[in-house]
Amino acid sequence: MGKKGIFDSLIYLDKDYISAKYEEITEFSPVTSITKTEGINAGVRIPILSAGASSIESKTYTISTNAMLSNLIDELSLIGSFSACKHGIGQKSKIAWVSGSLSVAEVKLTRKKHTITIIGTPDKKEKSVTENMAEERFFKIKTSDKTKFALITSQDYFFSGVDSFQSLLGTVVHQVDIPVRALVRVFSSKSAFDEWIAAPLIIFEEDR
Repeated sequence: MGKKGIFDSLIYLDKDYISAKYEEITEFSPVTSITKTEGINAGVRIPILSAGASSIESKTYTISTNAMLSNLIDELSLIGSFSACKHGIGQKSKIAWVSGSLSVAEVKLTRKKHTITIIGTPDKKEKSVTENMAEERFFKIKTSDKTKFALITSQDYFFSGVDSFQSLLGTVVHQVDIPVRALVRVFSSKSAFDEWIAAPLIIFEEDR
């Protein structure tokens, strides 16, 4: 993808990834400060297992992440496409481009309760009751060759309010089918529905 029009079609950008990649490729060193914070229990120290303290790294750049993406897009375009036959469970995660349809999926975990009469005459009105144990909505990408990716996303990285599709599915939003090209990090893990678990780094909307 060229630089022209990339921001009009951008719907997801992992700012941490793009800034780290910018440092790597340009060898640019931002102004960095590391702040150590301690929790309320910091005064009670347990040797070896000392809890309540952490360090926060802050970086200051002279350009925005959008400008970083514009400068890096030609380099990022050289990354290859995902190949399911070259990736498997137990292998190192892989960063690759995928093209397909972005949608929202919903998974519900349910259980059924049945009433059984042990002594006496069974009640003809007895019915099983289905209870919802848990439910989860997530974005997924399905490619033309039927490869599927369940996406681990952060709502802070979405553009154009696309993240709200998850909560609106089934009420305001009936169907989500967005043609996209995405740079994703694919882990060596699959869902119960044979979907690769992946973290999107960049998602562009494409013409179908």
